[in-house]
Amino acid sequence: MEQEIQIDNNNIENLQQQYHSTGTNPDIMFGLGTDIINKDMWWKLLYTMFTITAIGYLMAKRTSNRIFVMVKPVPVVILGYIVLLWCSIHHKTGTQQVLNDALHLIVPHNPTQYAVYISVGLFLSAIGDFFLLYKRFFIHGVFFFLIAHISFIFAFTSSDQFFTPIVIGLLVGIVLFFAFMFLAKVFPLFSKMGISRSLAVALFFYTSVIVAMCYTASVRSITKLLTLIISNNTADITSKLFTSMTFYASIGAIGAVLFFISDMMILVREVNLLSNNNVSKVRKVLGHGDLGMIVYWLGQFCIALSVSH
Repeated sequence: MEQEIQIDNNNIENLQQQYHSTGTNPDIMFGLGTDIINKDMWWKLLYTMFTITAIGYLMAKRTSNRIFVMVKPVPVVILGYIVLLWCSIHHKTGTQQVLNDALHLIVPHNPTQYAVYISVGLFLSAIGDFFLLYKRFFIHGVFFFLIAHISFIFAFTSSDQFFTPIVIGLLVGIVLFFAFMFLAKVFPLFSKMGISRSLAVALFFYTSVIVAMCYTASVRSITKLLTLIISNNTADITSKLFTSMTFYASIGAIGAVLFFISDMMILVREVNLLSNNNVSKVRKVLGHGDLGMIVYWLGQFCIALSVSH
C-alpha cells in the first residue's frame, strides 16, 4: 500500500512536464497518493466563502439578526488567510516534501515580509469589524483599524529603496497640506457641530494615517510602473503590464484608495446622523451603510490581491 501511494521524483518531473507541455501551470494540481488535490478548486472555495459571508452579513443586517450579523469579520479573516496561503503554495521548497504534505494546501508557511504585513493588517481590520458591531466599542474598533493601516504602510514601504528624498519630500508636503485643510476647513465645521476638540484631533490623526497609506501604496505602484517603462521597450510594456508586479502593485493602490473612501463614507454617515439625516440625496447615498461595506470589502480584496505577484 505504501508503494502504491508513494510519489517519487521521476513521477513528479513527469507530472510537471505534462502540465508544461499543455500550457497549464504545473502548480494547478498536487498529486498526493491516490488522491488529487485541485488547488484551483481550493481557491474557488475560499473566494466563494468570502462572497457568501459578505452577502450573509448584509442580509443579516437588513433583518436585524443579531446572531448572523456576527459574520461581519469573517470575509476579511478569509482574505488574510488567503494572503498567507498564497505565499505558502507558491514558495519553492523541495518538491517531494510539498507533494507529500497534505497540509501544504491548508496550513500557511514561509510567507514573504510583504504578505505578513498585509495579512496582519487584514486580521486587525477583522478585529476592528467585530468591535464596530457594538457602539460602546467604537473607539476600540477605530484603534484596530488604525493599527491595520499602519501595518499596510509597512507592507507598501517594505522595499529597501522606497524612501528616496523625493518620496519623503512629497510625503511631508502632503501631510502639511492636509493639516492646513483640516485646520482651515474641517475643524471649524466640527466645532459648529459640537464635536469635542479631542475627538477632532483623533480624527485628524486617523485620517492622516490612512492618507499616508494611500500615498505609500500609490508611490509603490508608480515606482514599479516607471521601472517597467525604463527597463522595457514599448511592445514588452504592453505584454508585461498585466502579468507583472506593476499590475498587482496598482491593484493594491486601488484597494488602499477604496479603503480610504469607505472610511470617509463612515464619517459622512455619522455626520448625517448628527443632522438627523436632513441632508442631500448624494450625502445619503455616500452615507449608506451597505454601500460602504461593499466598497470596504472591495478595497480589502484588492489589497489582498496585491500579494499575487
